[in-house]
Amino acid sequence: MTETVSENSPAGVTASGNHDPHRVLVVADEVFRGADLADELRSHIQGGSSRFEVFAIAPAIAHSAIDQELGNVDGPAREATARLDAIIHELRRAGLDARGEVGDADPLVAVGDGLNEFPADEIVVVSHVDSERDYAEKNLWQRLSTDYHQPVTQMRVTHPDADGAVAKVVAVEHAPGHAVTEEEVIRETRNFPPLTPLDTFGILIGFVGTVALGMLAVAVGNQDSGELSGRAAIVLLIAIGAFLLNVGNIVGLLFFESVRYTGIWEKFFARMSLMFTTVGLAVSLVLWLT
Repeated sequence: MTETVSENSPAGVTASGNHDPHRVLVVADEVFRGADLADELRSHIQGGSSRFEVFAIAPAIAHSAIDQELGNVDGPAREATARLDAIIHELRRAGLDARGEVGDADPLVAVGDGLNEFPADEIVVVSHVDSERDYAEKNLWQRLSTDYHQPVTQMRVTHPDADGAVAKVVAVEHAPGHAVTEEEVIRETRNFPPLTPLDTFGILIGFVGTVALGMLAVAVGNQDSGELSGRAAIVLLIAIGAFLLNVGNIVGLLFFESVRYTGIWEKFFARMSLMFTTVGLAVSLVLWLT
């Protein structure tokens, strides 16, 4: 993340009592009305804190799936800097003690980075409604409400109108905080990342298919006398390609699962492995039988 671009403001939202501030991490992909956040916090925080301390992160989210996956976020980073300044202004105008910084292109990574720097009591994410969401916001709420133990609030907004007016919040979702579960402890301490049934099936097909292709390459080669024939060379190349592709897929899959990545590259390589193995088997069988 880039270094902090805004500093603390002197004002805070006052309530009753002298308590430590309620620390709120806000990750926002859109400028929103600061009064909406202040009102929302007051509505569901009952007593306790005498004021709110807000740390805002503007993730540098790309506008297209390809740019997001390839990390082409130079333009979005500049947009995020301007967005952060506007967000800090809105929050301070609403009387909130706020500072912030530009964050990672992945909102979930931005949340994790923000928590490392600002141990928050609550997480608030400002994202777009489903009909206007960016690629990086896909499945954001499901991950937020299960991956973090703090209470999580998602405020959904629309893109600004042509006149550039600050977006109003149109929907709010809450997920209560929860303790560390036994499943989370197992997941964090296991040496092998969890695999979905489809992932397991793909690895099995890749392993069996690669072995079968190796056997076919030997069988076709044994049909030749002397020099390696063209069809034997083709089967051998298919077997080598399947081996390399399936090994790469398994290594990549284990890495993707370890960081819980579910983007296009995980699906692309998994499908390529299955398709190449099955088509390669069919072609090799035809060459062996002819």
